Amino acid sequence: MSDSTYKEKLDKATWELYEKGVRRKQSHTLLFKLLRMLGFEVRLPHYSKPKLVFVFSSLYFAVLFAAFLLYVQYKSNAIHLLPIIVSSLIAGVFFGAVMMFVTSYNQKKHELSSWEDL
Repeated sequence: MSDSTYKEKLDKATWELYEKGVRRKQSHTLLFKLLRMLGFEVRLPHYSKPKLVFVFSSLYFAVLFAAFLLYVQYKSNAIHLLPIIVSSLIAGVFFGAVMMFVTSYNQKKHELSSWEDL
């Protein structure tokens, strides 16, 4: 997809969300902003496929949660990586599932058009 086509669709999606009453804080998530700053052409979460929302949200939260747990255990004498990895993956999967259901619900609630139709 060309850069101008992506930006046009992004503008149309932002406008549609504004018209439907979705707040910008809810539609332009921190993960979306981070990926855009890194140069990725990602869709807004409300226009993404549920599987992609699940994967991105799970990885994002798992990394943040693992970093937090490493920071908490930094002062202790022994850092055990296996419990940190397992607990962060479980928390990430749970968070990803919740975000997948929330975005799917919001897509249906606000009757948003698909990304291809923008």
